[in-house]
Amino acid sequence: MTHVVITHMHGDHIGGLMTDGAPTFANAAYITGQVEFDAWAARDDERFESNVRPLAEKMRFIGDQDAVTSGVTGMAAFGHTPGHMGYMLESDGQQLMLVGDLANHYVWSLAHPDWEVRFDMDKAGAAAARRKVLGMLAADGVPFVGYHMPFPGVGYVETRGEGFHYVPHSYQLLMG
Repeated sequence: MTHVVITHMHGDHIGGLMTDGAPTFANAAYITGQVEFDAWAARDDERFESNVRPLAEKMRFIGDQDAVTSGVTGMAAFGHTPGHMGYMLESDGQQLMLVGDLANHYVWSLAHPDWEVRFDMDKAGAAAARRKVLGMLAADGVPFVGYHMPFPGVGYVETRGEGFHYVPHSYQLLMG
């Protein structure tokens, strides 16, 4: 593995970065948002200290709309964590967005993007990020991958009433 790209630093997303005190991916470069790293570095968080800080010298920090590499762009989606990032992937004129933990539930987080979610560190910021990103995905017809979406984990967003609706990508259409 050459690159590890981190959406945010909740423990369930950084727990595999180190194995027995050594980097799990010893030769990889690590990319994450500057805002996210700085916010966690200022906290007293054991998981950050043991899994992320030891990799600081291997990290490259990005901001909103910065390129990770050709075809991968960081997108600020702050709120779930202070510097939560999504990533837009582009290839051959097609796009796919990795939204991380922007939406924690495939029904409620989309239907009611302004509802507070227990795990969102900045409730208002997370709601604003959900509304903005989900609105963009719906308007542009861009598929997305969300960590908490049901099988097959990739789908689309449709506008529905004051909120949105998750439409899973049908893998049957890919067979032929």
